[in-house]
Amino acid sequence: MRLALFAAGLSAALAVTMSGAPVSAQEWRASAQAGRIRSALDPAASESFALGLQYDDPTTGLRLTGGVPIRSDNPFSGGASAWKRLSVRHRGVLAGLDLAGSAFLAVDRADQPAAPLPGPFDPPSPVPVDRSGHAFAGQAMPVLGYEGADIQLHARAGVSRYAATFGEQRSDRSVRLADLQLTVTPASSLAIVPVVRRVQAPGEAASTFAGVSAVTASTLGSLWASVGQWSGGRSEGTPWSVGGRLQLHPLVSLDAAVRRDTFDPLYLQPAQTSWSIGLSVLVSGRARPVAPPVPAAYVNGRATIRLPVSAASTRPSIAGDFNAWNPVPMEREGDRWTYTVALPRGVYNYAFVGADGTWFVPESVPGRKDDGMGGQVAVLVVR
Repeated sequence: MRLALFAAGLSAALAVTMSGAPVSAQEWRASAQAGRIRSALDPAASESFALGLQYDDPTTGLRLTGGVPIRSDNPFSGGASAWKRLSVRHRGVLAGLDLAGSAFLAVDRADQPAAPLPGPFDPPSPVPVDRSGHAFAGQAMPVLGYEGADIQLHARAGVSRYAATFGEQRSDRSVRLADLQLTVTPASSLAIVPVVRRVQAPGEAASTFAGVSAVTASTLGSLWASVGQWSGGRSEGTPWSVGGRLQLHPLVSLDAAVRRDTFDPLYLQPAQTSWSIGLSVLVSGRARPVAPPVPAAYVNGRATIRLPVSAASTRPSIAGDFNAWNPVPMEREGDRWTYTVALPRGVYNYAFVGADGTWFVPESVPGRKDDGMGGQVAVLVVR
Protein backbone atom coordinates (compact mmCIF):
# COMPACT_ATOMS: atom_id res chain seq x y z
CA MET A 1 0.00 0.00 0.00
CA ARG A 2 2.79 2.40 0.92
CA LEU A 3 4.67 1.68 -2.29
CA ALA A 4 1.47 2.09 -4.32
CA LEU A 5 0.76 5.51 -2.80
CA PHE A 6 4.36 6.60 -3.28
CA ALA A 7 4.30 5.45 -6.91
CA ALA A 8 1.06 7.37 -7.46
CA GLY A 9 2.56 10.50 -5.94
CA LEU A 10 5.73 10.12 -8.00
CA SER A 11 3.69 9.66 -11.18
CA ALA A 12 1.66 12.79 -10.40
CA ALA A 13 4.81 14.81 -9.76
CA LEU A 14 6.36 13.66 -13.04
CA ALA A 15 3.16 14.35 -14.96
CA VAL A 16 2.98 17.90 -13.60
CA THR A 17 6.59 18.51 -14.62
CA MET A 18 6.60 16.92 -18.07
CA SER A 19 3.39 18.50 -19.35
CA GLY A 20 4.27 20.95 -22.10
CA ALA A 21 8.00 20.19 -22.44
CA PRO A 22 9.76 17.20 -24.01
CA VAL A 23 12.37 15.34 -21.96
CA SER A 24 15.02 16.01 -24.58
CA ALA A 25 14.74 19.75 -23.96
CA GLN A 26 15.34 19.46 -20.24
CA GLU A 27 18.52 19.99 -18.26
CA TRP A 28 19.13 17.36 -15.58
CA ARG A 29 21.56 17.65 -12.67
CA ALA A 30 22.68 14.99 -10.21
CA SER A 31 23.51 16.10 -6.67
CA ALA A 32 24.98 14.80 -3.43
CA GLN A 33 24.25 16.67 -0.22
CA ALA A 34 25.18 16.28 3.43
CA GLY A 35 23.70 18.18 6.35
CA ARG A 36 22.46 18.29 9.92
CA ILE A 37 19.00 18.98 11.33
CA ARG A 38 18.07 19.90 14.90
CA SER A 39 14.34 19.71 15.62
CA ALA A 40 12.50 21.51 18.42
CA LEU A 41 11.15 18.11 19.51
CA ASP A 42 14.56 16.43 19.72
CA PRO A 43 17.59 18.21 21.25
CA ALA A 44 19.96 15.69 19.62
CA ALA A 45 20.93 16.75 16.09
CA SER A 46 20.60 14.20 13.29
CA GLU A 47 22.88 13.94 10.29
CA SER A 48 21.66 13.36 6.76
CA PHE A 49 23.08 12.42 3.39
CA ALA A 50 21.04 12.39 0.21
CA LEU A 51 21.43 11.81 -3.51
CA GLY A 52 19.19 13.63 -5.92
CA LEU A 53 18.21 14.41 -9.47
CA GLN A 54 16.71 17.80 -10.33
CA TYR A 55 15.50 20.04 -13.13
CA ASP A 56 14.58 23.74 -13.18
CA ASP A 57 13.44 26.34 -15.65
CA PRO A 58 11.34 29.52 -15.22
CA THR A 59 8.05 27.57 -15.33
CA THR A 60 8.96 24.06 -14.20
CA GLY A 61 10.71 22.36 -11.31
CA LEU A 62 11.40 18.74 -10.38
CA ARG A 63 13.22 17.09 -7.44
CA LEU A 64 13.89 13.37 -6.93
CA THR A 65 15.79 12.54 -3.72
CA GLY A 66 16.90 9.44 -1.88
CA GLY A 67 18.11 9.47 1.70
CA VAL A 68 21.22 7.36 2.34
CA PRO A 69 21.19 5.85 5.87
CA ILE A 70 24.20 6.96 7.90
CA ARG A 71 23.55 4.74 10.94
CA SER A 72 22.09 1.26 11.19
CA ASP A 73 18.91 2.58 12.82
CA ASN A 74 18.24 5.21 10.13
CA PRO A 75 15.30 4.46 7.79
CA PHE A 76 15.49 4.35 4.03
CA SER A 77 13.67 7.32 2.50
CA GLY A 78 12.80 8.77 -0.86
CA GLY A 79 10.90 11.74 -2.14
CA ALA A 80 9.64 13.40 -5.30
CA SER A 81 8.28 16.90 -5.83
CA ALA A 82 7.37 18.94 -8.89
CA TRP A 83 5.68 22.19 -9.84
CA LYS A 84 4.45 23.67 -13.09
CA ARG A 85 3.11 27.09 -14.08
CA LEU A 86 0.54 27.07 -16.89
CA SER A 87 -0.03 30.64 -18.02
CA VAL A 88 -0.79 33.06 -20.83
CA ARG A 89 0.65 36.56 -21.17
CA HIS A 90 -0.48 39.66 -23.00
CA ARG A 91 1.34 43.00 -22.82
CA GLY A 92 2.85 42.21 -19.45
CA VAL A 93 -0.33 40.81 -17.87
CA LEU A 94 -0.12 37.16 -16.79
CA ALA A 95 -2.93 34.75 -15.88
CA GLY A 96 -2.61 31.06 -15.18
CA LEU A 97 -2.42 28.22 -12.72
CA ASP A 98 0.39 26.96 -10.49
CA LEU A 99 0.30 23.19 -9.86
CA ALA A 100 2.50 21.34 -7.38
CA GLY A 101 2.72 17.80 -6.07
CA SER A 102 5.03 15.87 -3.75
CA ALA A 103 5.38 12.39 -2.32
CA PHE A 104 7.56 10.92 0.46
CA LEU A 105 8.24 7.36 1.59
CA ALA A 106 10.19 6.09 4.62
CA VAL A 107 10.93 2.44 5.41
CA ASP A 108 12.21 1.68 8.92
CA ARG A 109 14.89 -0.99 8.98
CA ALA A 110 15.61 -0.97 12.71
CA ASP A 111 15.62 -4.43 14.30
CA GLN A 112 12.76 -4.46 16.80
CA PRO A 113 12.23 -8.05 18.03
CA ALA A 114 9.38 -8.82 20.37
CA ALA A 115 10.55 -8.51 23.99
CA PRO A 116 9.31 -10.76 26.87
CA LEU A 117 6.81 -9.28 29.30
CA PRO A 118 8.68 -7.40 32.07
CA GLY A 119 8.41 -8.56 35.67
CA PRO A 120 6.92 -6.36 38.40
CA PHE A 121 10.39 -5.16 39.52
CA ASP A 122 11.98 -4.84 36.07
CA PRO A 123 12.69 -1.35 34.69
CA PRO A 124 10.29 -0.24 31.97
CA SER A 125 11.36 -1.13 28.44
CA PRO A 126 11.36 1.52 25.72
CA VAL A 127 8.40 1.25 23.39
CA PRO A 128 9.46 0.52 19.80
CA VAL A 129 8.53 3.29 17.40
CA ASP A 130 7.76 2.49 13.78
CA ARG A 131 9.11 5.33 11.65
CA SER A 132 7.91 3.84 8.37
CA GLY A 133 5.30 5.80 6.50
CA HIS A 134 4.31 7.84 3.49
CA ALA A 135 3.00 11.30 2.71
CA PHE A 136 1.49 13.03 -0.29
CA ALA A 137 0.68 16.70 -0.91
CA GLY A 138 -0.98 18.48 -3.82
CA GLN A 139 -1.54 22.17 -4.47
CA ALA A 140 -3.46 24.23 -7.03
CA MET A 141 -3.06 28.01 -7.06
CA PRO A 142 -4.64 30.26 -9.72
CA VAL A 143 -2.27 33.19 -10.39
CA LEU A 144 -2.74 36.69 -11.76
CA GLY A 145 0.12 39.11 -12.24
CA TYR A 146 1.94 41.84 -14.08
CA GLU A 147 5.51 41.54 -15.38
CA GLY A 148 7.31 44.73 -16.31
CA ALA A 149 10.93 45.56 -17.05
CA ASP A 150 11.98 46.18 -13.43
CA ILE A 151 9.02 44.90 -11.46
CA GLN A 152 6.83 41.80 -11.27
CA LEU A 153 3.71 41.40 -9.15
CA HIS A 154 1.95 38.04 -8.66
CA ALA A 155 -1.16 37.29 -6.60
CA ARG A 156 -2.31 33.71 -5.94
CA ALA A 157 -5.10 32.02 -4.00
CA GLY A 158 -5.93 28.33 -3.86
CA VAL A 159 -5.93 25.17 -1.80
CA SER A 160 -3.45 22.52 -0.67
CA ARG A 161 -4.16 18.97 0.49
CA TYR A 162 -1.81 16.93 2.70
CA ALA A 163 -2.18 13.29 3.78
CA ALA A 164 0.35 11.24 5.73
CA THR A 165 0.68 8.01 7.69
CA PHE A 166 3.73 7.29 9.86
CA GLY A 167 3.45 4.33 12.20
CA GLU A 168 0.24 4.80 14.21
CA GLN A 169 0.00 8.52 13.44
CA ARG A 170 -2.23 9.72 10.62
CA SER A 171 -2.90 13.16 9.23
CA ASP A 172 -5.28 14.33 6.52
CA ARG A 173 -5.89 18.06 6.12
CA SER A 174 -6.67 20.73 3.59
CA VAL A 175 -5.74 24.39 3.92
CA ARG A 176 -6.57 27.55 2.02
CA LEU A 177 -3.55 29.47 0.76
CA ALA A 178 -3.12 33.02 -0.55
CA ASP A 179 0.00 35.06 -1.22
CA LEU A 180 1.13 38.30 -2.81
CA GLN A 181 4.69 38.56 -4.14
CA LEU A 182 6.54 41.56 -5.55
CA THR A 183 9.87 41.19 -7.39
CA VAL A 184 11.97 44.32 -7.87
CA THR A 185 15.20 44.30 -9.91
CA PRO A 186 17.04 47.58 -9.28
CA ALA A 187 20.04 46.10 -11.16
CA SER A 188 20.46 43.23 -13.61
CA SER A 189 22.34 41.20 -10.96
CA LEU A 190 20.06 41.91 -7.97
CA ALA A 191 16.47 40.97 -7.15
CA ILE A 192 14.52 41.92 -4.00
CA VAL A 193 11.34 39.95 -3.28
CA PRO A 194 8.87 40.99 -0.54
CA VAL A 195 6.03 38.51 0.07
CA VAL A 196 2.89 38.21 2.20
CA ARG A 197 1.29 34.79 2.72
CA ARG A 198 -1.85 33.59 4.53
CA VAL A 199 -2.58 29.97 5.51
CA GLN A 200 -5.80 28.72 7.15
CA ALA A 201 -7.14 25.24 7.85
CA PRO A 202 -10.81 24.60 8.65
CA GLY A 203 -11.52 25.18 12.34
CA GLU A 204 -8.11 26.81 12.95
CA ALA A 205 -6.97 30.41 13.24
CA ALA A 206 -5.23 31.82 10.17
CA SER A 207 -1.43 32.10 10.09
CA THR A 208 0.08 35.10 8.30
CA PHE A 209 3.65 35.42 7.06
CA ALA A 210 5.44 38.58 5.92
CA GLY A 211 9.02 38.47 4.71
CA VAL A 212 11.60 39.52 2.16
CA SER A 213 14.25 37.72 0.11
CA ALA A 214 17.21 39.02 -1.85
CA VAL A 215 19.26 37.31 -4.57
CA THR A 216 22.43 38.50 -6.27
CA ALA A 217 24.33 36.68 -9.01
CA SER A 218 27.50 36.92 -11.08
CA THR A 219 29.58 34.68 -13.30
CA LEU A 220 31.16 33.17 -10.16
CA GLY A 221 27.86 32.11 -8.61
CA SER A 222 25.05 33.52 -6.52
CA LEU A 223 24.11 34.49 -2.95
CA TRP A 224 20.65 34.65 -1.39
CA ALA A 225 19.06 35.39 1.97
CA SER A 226 15.56 35.63 3.39
CA VAL A 227 13.89 36.61 6.66
CA GLY A 228 10.29 36.91 7.76
CA GLN A 229 7.79 36.75 10.59
CA TRP A 230 4.83 34.45 11.25
CA SER A 231 1.92 35.68 13.32
CA GLY A 232 -1.41 34.23 14.40
CA GLY A 233 -2.41 30.59 14.39
CA ARG A 234 0.06 27.93 15.52
CA SER A 235 3.06 29.20 13.56
CA GLU A 236 4.89 31.91 15.50
CA GLY A 237 8.47 33.11 15.16
CA THR A 238 11.06 34.38 12.72
CA PRO A 239 12.26 31.97 10.01
CA TRP A 240 15.42 32.90 8.11
CA SER A 241 17.81 31.37 5.61
CA VAL A 242 21.16 32.16 3.98
CA GLY A 243 22.84 30.31 1.15
CA GLY A 244 24.94 30.47 -1.96
CA ARG A 245 26.22 28.70 -5.04
CA LEU A 246 29.84 28.69 -6.24
CA GLN A 247 30.47 27.70 -9.86
CA LEU A 248 33.53 25.44 -9.70
CA HIS A 249 33.32 24.41 -13.36
CA PRO A 250 30.78 24.93 -16.18
CA LEU A 251 29.38 21.52 -15.22
CA VAL A 252 29.95 21.50 -11.43
CA SER A 253 28.71 23.79 -8.66
CA LEU A 254 29.03 23.86 -4.88
CA ASP A 255 25.90 24.73 -2.86
CA ALA A 256 25.61 25.57 0.84
CA ALA A 257 22.77 26.83 3.04
CA VAL A 258 21.81 27.46 6.66
CA ARG A 259 18.17 27.93 7.68
CA ARG A 260 15.82 28.25 10.63
CA ASP A 261 12.20 27.13 10.09
CA THR A 262 9.26 27.68 12.40
CA PHE A 263 6.31 25.32 12.86
CA ASP A 264 4.78 24.55 9.46
CA PRO A 265 1.01 25.19 9.45
CA LEU A 266 0.44 22.92 6.42
CA TYR A 267 2.64 19.86 6.99
CA LEU A 268 2.63 20.20 10.81
CA GLN A 269 6.44 19.96 10.89
CA PRO A 270 8.01 21.23 14.15
CA ALA A 271 10.43 24.14 14.21
CA GLN A 272 13.96 23.15 13.24
CA THR A 273 17.41 24.49 12.36
CA SER A 274 19.51 22.91 9.62
CA TRP A 275 22.56 23.33 7.43
CA SER A 276 23.59 21.57 4.23
CA ILE A 277 26.41 21.49 1.73
CA GLY A 278 26.64 19.61 -1.54
CA LEU A 279 27.77 19.30 -5.14
CA SER A 280 25.67 19.18 -8.30
CA VAL A 281 26.81 17.93 -11.70
CA LEU A 282 25.22 18.42 -15.11
CA VAL A 283 24.49 14.91 -16.40
CA SER A 284 22.25 15.57 -19.43
CA GLY A 285 21.79 18.49 -21.78
CA ARG A 286 24.14 21.41 -21.48
CA ALA A 287 24.42 24.53 -19.43
CA ARG A 288 22.36 27.19 -21.20
CA PRO A 289 22.24 30.38 -19.19
CA VAL A 290 19.31 32.62 -20.10
CA ALA A 291 20.47 35.96 -21.49
CA PRO A 292 18.91 38.80 -19.53
CA PRO A 293 16.32 40.92 -21.36
CA VAL A 294 17.77 44.18 -22.68
CA PRO A 295 16.02 47.34 -23.87
CA ALA A 296 15.27 47.48 -27.58
CA ALA A 297 16.20 50.48 -29.71
CA TYR A 298 13.38 52.80 -28.62
CA VAL A 299 12.94 56.20 -30.27
CA ASN A 300 9.84 58.40 -30.18
CA GLY A 301 7.64 55.58 -28.90
CA ARG A 302 8.79 53.06 -31.52
CA ALA A 303 10.83 49.92 -30.78
CA THR A 304 13.09 48.22 -33.34
CA ILE A 305 13.99 44.51 -33.24
CA ARG A 306 16.97 43.32 -35.29
CA LEU A 307 18.05 39.87 -36.51
CA PRO A 308 21.37 39.15 -38.31
CA VAL A 309 20.96 38.02 -41.92
CA SER A 310 23.25 35.08 -41.04
CA ALA A 311 20.45 33.72 -38.80
CA ALA A 312 17.91 33.69 -41.67
CA SER A 313 19.10 33.75 -45.28
CA THR A 314 15.54 34.21 -46.59
CA ARG A 315 13.14 36.89 -45.42
CA PRO A 316 11.77 35.96 -41.97
CA SER A 317 8.64 37.14 -40.19
CA ILE A 318 8.15 38.11 -36.55
CA ALA A 319 5.25 37.38 -34.20
CA GLY A 320 4.70 38.34 -30.59
CA ASP A 321 2.54 39.95 -27.94
CA PHE A 322 2.70 43.22 -29.87
CA ASN A 323 0.94 41.87 -33.01
CA ALA A 324 -1.37 39.19 -31.51
CA TRP A 325 1.16 36.53 -32.61
CA ASN A 326 0.31 37.02 -36.28
CA PRO A 327 3.58 36.73 -38.30
CA VAL A 328 4.59 39.99 -40.03
CA PRO A 329 7.46 40.08 -42.60
CA MET A 330 10.65 41.84 -41.51
CA GLU A 331 12.60 44.35 -43.62
CA ARG A 332 16.25 44.11 -44.61
CA GLU A 333 18.67 46.88 -43.66
CA GLY A 334 22.24 46.02 -44.64
CA ASP A 335 23.29 42.83 -42.86
CA ARG A 336 20.22 42.75 -40.56
CA TRP A 337 16.51 42.03 -40.75
CA THR A 338 14.54 44.65 -38.81
CA TYR A 339 11.02 45.19 -37.51
CA THR A 340 9.79 48.48 -36.05
CA VAL A 341 6.57 48.84 -34.08
CA ALA A 342 4.95 51.53 -31.93
CA LEU A 343 4.73 50.21 -28.35
CA PRO A 344 4.05 51.54 -24.86
CA ARG A 345 6.72 50.78 -22.29
CA GLY A 346 6.53 47.23 -20.96
CA VAL A 347 7.68 43.64 -21.47
CA TYR A 348 6.76 41.57 -24.55
CA ASN A 349 7.47 38.02 -25.75
CA TYR A 350 8.16 37.29 -29.42
CA ALA A 351 9.68 34.77 -31.86
CA PHE A 352 10.78 34.65 -35.50
CA VAL A 353 9.13 32.59 -38.25
CA GLY A 354 11.18 31.24 -41.16
CA ALA A 355 10.05 31.14 -44.78
CA ASP A 356 9.21 27.44 -44.30
CA GLY A 357 6.92 28.23 -41.35
CA THR A 358 9.40 27.13 -38.66
CA TRP A 359 9.34 29.15 -35.45
CA PHE A 360 12.79 29.91 -34.02
CA VAL A 361 14.83 32.18 -31.75
CA PRO A 362 18.64 32.11 -32.25
CA GLU A 363 20.73 31.63 -29.11
CA SER A 364 22.37 35.01 -29.72
CA VAL A 365 19.09 36.90 -29.22
CA PRO A 366 19.05 38.65 -25.81
CA GLY A 367 16.33 37.42 -23.47
CA ARG A 368 15.95 33.99 -25.16
CA LYS A 369 14.15 31.51 -22.88
CA ASP A 370 12.05 28.34 -22.95
CA ASP A 371 8.37 28.93 -23.67
CA GLY A 372 7.28 25.97 -21.51
CA MET A 373 6.12 23.99 -24.55
CA GLY A 374 9.41 22.75 -25.97
CA GLY A 375 10.26 25.89 -27.96
CA GLN A 376 11.78 29.30 -27.26
CA VAL A 377 10.67 32.90 -27.12
CA ALA A 378 12.63 36.11 -26.66
CA VAL A 379 11.85 38.90 -24.21
CA LEU A 380 11.59 42.48 -25.46
CA VAL A 381 11.89 45.20 -22.82
CA VAL A 382 10.71 48.69 -23.77
CA ARG A 383 11.72 51.37 -21.27
